[in-house]
Amino acid sequence: MEKALRFILPVIIIALAFLLYKSVADPIKEQAKVDYIEGRIKERMGKIKQAQFAYRDRFDKFAPSFEELNRAMNDEKMPLIKVTGDKEDTNSVVVYDTTYISLYEHAFGETKVNLDSLPFVPENADKVKFEMKADVIVVNETPVAVFMIKDPKPYSKKRGLILGSTSEPIFTGNWE
Repeated sequence: MEKALRFILPVIIIALAFLLYKSVADPIKEQAKVDYIEGRIKERMGKIKQAQFAYRDRFDKFAPSFEELNRAMNDEKMPLIKVTGDKEDTNSVVVYDTTYISLYEHAFGETKVNLDSLPFVPENADKVKFEMKADVIVVNETPVAVFMIKDPKPYSKKRGLILGSTSEPIFTGNWE
């Protein structure tokens, strides 16, 4: 009996230690996965936000759809006006020099962004698209363009990621 206990007891201790380790390690690994996936989603939402602000700079409103945003990023130009001279000085000659850059370059500079992938939630095998809405609301008797981007199928069950709002002029994410 004593020999059996000497053999069985260490096996039981090792099994319990393994179960204890798993009960601690599994939630940590899952949280790391959630953080990674949400980080990718936040990054993608940030790129959409950059594109939306460039669109607003050009058209004074936000794009109502990803199709329109993509079209504008590919086809539209943004005027850049360089003013030389002093507008306040009546003896000075003021020269306005207008150059045009693509809306894509205005939004992202030299950074390469795949516009075709912008609508899709990263790390989602079902090719789920972000929900995007744009509107104009009135705040203190002033029209203000607003937009919202939402992850329709959040990976984390605790919260879904949302950037912006269509009811108030907020352009940050619900994680900030």
